This record gives sequence, C-alpha cells and structure tokens, in this order.
Amino acid sequence: MPTTELSKQELTALEEGLASRAFKGKAMGADKLQGFFCAVVSAPDAIPPSRWMPEVLGSEPAYESLGQAQEFFALIMAFYKSVAAALEEKRQPEFILKPVSDTDKRPDYQTWCEGYILGWGLSAEEWLSPGKEQLKKLTFPILLLSGAFKEEAERRGKEYLPEDEYAKLQKECADTLPQAVMGIYDFWQARRKSAPARRDVPKIGRNETCPCGSGKKFKQCCGKERTLH
Repeated sequence: MPTTELSKQELTALEEGLASRAFKGKAMGADKLQGFFCAVVSAPDAIPPSRWMPEVLGSEPAYESLGQAQEFFALIMAFYKSVAAALEEKRQPEFILKPVSDTDKRPDYQTWCEGYILGWGLSAEEWLSPGKEQLKKLTFPILLLSGAFKEEAERRGKEYLPEDEYAKLQKECADTLPQAVMGIYDFWQARRKSAPARRDVPKIGRNETCPCGSGKKFKQCCGKERTLH
C-alpha cells in the first residue's frame, strides 16, 4: 500500500507556502491546519474543500500563476489525505506543535486546538447538543487547551482555576489529547456505519468555483489536468 504520509520536504513546502505572500498573512499555519483537518475528517457529515479551503487560506489568494495554484492545491489535498488516512487506520496523528513563543519553548497546544474547533464548526451537526455526553467528555481536552474555558471565565470577571491547578489540568489534557482525537473520530464513525459510505475527499463539481481560491471554475483551474504535480 503506498504511503500517504507527507515527506519532510513536502511538509516544509507546505509550511513555506502557507507563510508566503500569496495568502497575505491569512493562511493557517501547519499546526493549526492539522488540528482543523482532524476535525473536518472526523465530522459526521462530508465537508467539501469548497467550504473548508477559504477557512484555510483566506479569501482571494494572490497566486503568481495557475501552476502555483495547482501545485499548492495538490499539496493541501495531500496533507488532508494524510490526516484522513491516519485516523482511518487508527494511527494517532503525530502532532505538529510549534513553541508557544521565541522565549517559551513549551508546545503550543492552543493553536492546534483552535484549528480543531474551527473545523468542527463547519459541520452541520451540533456536536455538543444534549444527549452527547460521551462526545462532551472527549472534546473537553480540546476546549480546555484552546483556552476557551479560561477566556469565558475571564469574560465574566472570574478566575477559571488557580494558575497551578490550571497548569496541572493543561498537562493532563495534553497527555490525553491523542486519545481524545481518536475517540471523537470513532464516536462519529460508529454513527456513520448505517449511512452510505462517504468519499475520503468529497467530489468537486467541474463547474464549481475552484476551492484553491483562484476564482476560476474548477475545470479551468486545478481540475484542468487529471494529474496534479
């Protein structure tokens, strides 16, 4: 079976591309994008590239050429497929985590988890509705590490937890994050078994606007050739 993992060179090219001038500083970093894709792939409903690509790259990227748009679109899709394959094969993703800052070298789980929350927000299904207690428990580490609980408490003028207790809880959630991500995927997978099988990557209509952001129809842009390089 051919590997679906991105090589180090491909991952470097992805990170450099996301940081390029073509996206005017609006594209996600690779760490946030990985969290985002984990949620999109796990969602109970198929979320097509035409919906998630603008979230990833921002609106109206300024590509230098059609070739650049095609190449980067192919790289983004390869990364998506690598995340999908890992979850499908029950392999916990090898998290891409940047340092919190130049002076704080701790892994930045917050950015990764913010990406995950953005991804699940694209799902038509309400993830935290009444009756989904198991899912609420699984999403707790993601919400905690994103800073959502602390920010909400501070918005109300309250302290979420004393700093030492909060730091301990963050550590516990970071340790359980891989299992939580797999657990969420399995939770929704079990509920999809009775439904028709979905595509790994939802099909893009030939006359739809290309999800790469060029503004052209897919058949005139990244769908122009059957094999993208």
